[in-house]
Amino acid sequence: MALPFESCDPEDLALLPPGLSAAQREAVLADDRLLCVMAGAGAGKTRVLTLRVARRILDATALADRVLVCTFSRKAADEIGSRLFGLEVEPVRSGTFHRLALSLIRQHESDRGTASVALATDRRRLVAEVLEDAATAGPRRGRELSVALVESEIGWAKARLVAPEDYESEAKAHQRRVQGGAIASLYRAYEAAKARRGLVDLDDLLLRCADILEADRPFADAFRWRYRHLFVDEMQDVNPAQFRLLRLLCSDDGDLFTVGDSHQAVYGWNGADPSLLAELPALMEGTRVLRLDDNHRSTPQIVRTATAVLEASDGAPRSLRPDGPVPQVRAHDDEDAEAAWVAGQVWLAHRPGRRWEHIAVLARTNAQLRRVGAALDSQRIPWHHAGHDLGPASDIDREESATGGPLRSDRSPTPTVRSDAVVLSTFHRAKGLQWPAVIVIGLSDAFVPLPTARTPAALSEERRLLYVALSRAEDELWCSWAREVGEDERRIETAPSPWLADIEGTIRVLETENRPAPPEVAAHHVAQLRALVTASDEQPRGRLRERPTREHRRRP
Repeated sequence: MALPFESCDPEDLALLPPGLSAAQREAVLADDRLLCVMAGAGAGKTRVLTLRVARRILDATALADRVLVCTFSRKAADEIGSRLFGLEVEPVRSGTFHRLALSLIRQHESDRGTASVALATDRRRLVAEVLEDAATAGPRRGRELSVALVESEIGWAKARLVAPEDYESEAKAHQRRVQGGAIASLYRAYEAAKARRGLVDLDDLLLRCADILEADRPFADAFRWRYRHLFVDEMQDVNPAQFRLLRLLCSDDGDLFTVGDSHQAVYGWNGADPSLLAELPALMEGTRVLRLDDNHRSTPQIVRTATAVLEASDGAPRSLRPDGPVPQVRAHDDEDAEAAWVAGQVWLAHRPGRRWEHIAVLARTNAQLRRVGAALDSQRIPWHHAGHDLGPASDIDREESATGGPLRSDRSPTPTVRSDAVVLSTFHRAKGLQWPAVIVIGLSDAFVPLPTARTPAALSEERRLLYVALSRAEDELWCSWAREVGEDERRIETAPSPWLADIEGTIRVLETENRPAPPEVAAHHVAQLRALVTASDEQPRGRLRERPTREHRRRP
């Protein structure tokens, strides 16, 4: 039975910080055992998840040491921990699915005295060896396949619970345009090579942990008794292997709280299944769905521009921010001209009161950012790349394994991060972040969508990825594209992205509406701000007081 916030105990409401919307309060205070929050970009889903954890601990409906929060990156887990610390709440256990699986496997080994698993520290090298063996010992079929492609397909198959013997048919069913027979053969060879060496890879952790929970009922029951309160962030990025583990972690009398956004499902290429979020009420009977559509991050102009690229929407999100400038689109002769324009735009955006780190340049691929970096260097503008965490693709966040060694030796070295510098990022790496000023570049048909995205599912995901990029902006947004891309003789002519027309059409409408606000509207905005400041100053003791942190500011 849900507990609408209007009928909540006044003492519960007094715990909450000011400024929460009605839907946010209900998400924090509802007493549903199974609750799924559908939260759009900028709706404050991480804030709601953290406040719900805090509320459950403070009102004694959950003990801190019996709470488990599953995230898709160590950074997200650290952010949740930082927010809980800011709320003066006891720490809880949080981490990625893969880290949790490894921990449970180690615990089971210790309890049962079984041999310790050996993690494959360099899966790419093992895949390369399998490819080399196949090329020298067998027919030519599959020789042209790259190590990265084979590794990616094996990861996709394991995430989707697809065995080597089923890969070819499943790849065909999902319209994955690869050599199904060749990949299946290499997949089998990879599994055999791994078995001969007594190794498990990162994807095996989820499978092995689920197998243990299914086979060892006392061990599974002990874990479910210990962790009765489960919270899952970014539910739209869960893959079937992770969902299988999640189902096994849930006790019959425990509770599960999930947050996600189907419009930000951008990891299907890696095995994620966004339908698990949409079908959660059917998959877990009794799950109630609550929607958070209000956008607290971006101006109305940015929200409307970003949502214009989506195929469909269950009700248009509403921005709670005051009006801001209308986003702009620029076309350039080539990528050098585009990069030079970006450097100039960054200078203009770096006005008094705005730091370099408040400005981001986003592109579909890393290669597109190289020219931008050179252009910024020429203008002596400090910059750095966004973090190398790619969400689900990075698995255990490329952390150190239990033995102290790197889980993958092919990882890129972490660049030196300057304290105040413009951020250059791919669309994927920008997910979960936000900046006051954002420049989205490369919106031509050469990159958005990528030429390799040919199936309807892949094209839909590319649309959502563009939405993710556009919705990172808080106050100002610029978009650009180049009519020619490439180097020298490889230079090719391009056309605008097929979705740029939707952006430009919305901008034309916004420009006709972009008139100065009437005095009474401006006065209302000022009154709202004064009321918010007053409420914060008069906040009673005992309320959840959120301490501002950099991570908190970037992800509401």
